Order: sequence, then C-alpha cells, then structure tokens
Amino acid sequence: MDEKEFFDHLAPTWDDNEVLSTPDKVRFVLGFMNLKPGQSVLDLGTGTGVLLPYIAEKIGTAGHITAVDYSAGMLSRAKEKFSGLTPTPEFLEMDLEQDNIPGEYDRIILYCVYPHLHEPVETLRWLHKVSLKKGGLISIAFPSGPEFINNVHREKHSESDILPTADELARTFRLNGLDAKVAHSDTDSYIVNIYK
Repeated sequence: MDEKEFFDHLAPTWDDNEVLSTPDKVRFVLGFMNLKPGQSVLDLGTGTGVLLPYIAEKIGTAGHITAVDYSAGMLSRAKEKFSGLTPTPEFLEMDLEQDNIPGEYDRIILYCVYPHLHEPVETLRWLHKVSLKKGGLISIAFPSGPEFINNVHREKHSESDILPTADELARTFRLNGLDAKVAHSDTDSYIVNIYK
C-alpha cells in the first residue's frame, strides 16, 4: 500500500482518531500565522479539513480558501464536512510536490504535512517562489512537538517521516535561501514560518 492509498484507507475514521487538533490547539497554532480578513489561504495536505472552519473564522467572507490533498478519500471527507462553509473552500485533488497549484496566496499552511514530503526543501522553495504573494508567509505547523510526531511515525514503521526540531528546520531553510523563523516550539505545538 503506497502513502496515498494509506490515507485513502484511513479517511473514513480519521476524525475519530484525531485527538490533538482540539479547537483551542488549532486556534493557538493559527494565531502564529497572522491571518486577517480578506486573505487568501492555501491549506496544503488539508486531509479531512480540520483547519478549514478556523481559517474561515479568521479570514471572513471576503477571504478565499483553497484546500489541497492528494488523497481522494481525505478530500471527499473534507468536502462532506465543509462544502457549506463561508467562504466556501475550493477543493483540489493534487499532489503538492508534483502538480502546479494555481494562484498566489497570502498564507500557505502545511499542518501535519512536512514529514510526508519527499523533497521538502525543494518543495518549500518552489511554493515560496511561485505560490506565495509578496508579504506572505508559509507556516509549517503541528499540534505537538517533534518527539511525539516522531514516536507516532516510529510506531507505524515510518522512520523516514521524521520531523527535525523547529530550530533545525528553520536553519535548514535559511541555509537554502529562505527567510525562516521559529514562531513557537514546545511539547504542545510547533510552528516554523517562512516569509516573503
């Protein structure tokens, strides 16, 4: 079973097992992204859409949300749950590393996605160059620290999906020409922002 099939298989029960992305935790994490009314937001790896109502809450009816996932199963669940949301998200079944995502955005969010990227630095540099508006930011975020994420991946025998510390990740991006800063990092959350 490849990774896409894995997520398709888990989609029907994903929300039942999601315990970290509580409303308070999601609002806390999004607070480091400086979301404002009227902004355009690209939610990459949206999964079942856990962030969508909270993004909508911040950007209001004048904003725009594009929700992207390569798992048809995950995207189908997100559509079922949030197609009536205002603003109504645009749902795209795409591979963020292989496909050219249309448009430019004020904010690009990769929530619980980074360890699953095969070419993370190249992907983030491309998104920064092509998809991020001037003055925008890309946020790499998690509802826990790297120790917890890495333990989950080890238990699932996904040792290649390891998350570096926030400081290490920001340093890697800076060494590759991106203006990256740790917005927050502790055992309960992890946010690295890349600015343009």
